[in-house]
Amino acid sequence: MRILLTGVTGQVGHHLKPVLEARGWEVIAPTRDTLDLADPDSIIRTIQAVKPQLIINPAAYTAVDKAESEPELAMAINGIAPGIFAEQAKKLGIPLI
Repeated sequence: MRILLTGVTGQVGHHLKPVLEARGWEVIAPTRDTLDLADPDSIIRTIQAVKPQLIINPAAYTAVDKAESEPELAMAINGIAPGIFAEQAKKLGIPLI
């Protein structure tokens, strides 16, 4: 199974990646350098390039104090990006977690 895993530098993604790989699954885990969750086109390009069979999105904007001064960025990552993942997963007929 080919899995697109976001947030690999965060707590959940960091710990989830080796668990999935131990099951023999192919885990594609782009970092912020290659997948910009604040950029819808970056998300779509990544999904099209990876062609995942499953998307796992534990990535999040977690800087609570900064969220008040960066509301657009927080909304893009925590609100809009998951919606794009859902739309793309639906188009591909694959699960999104």
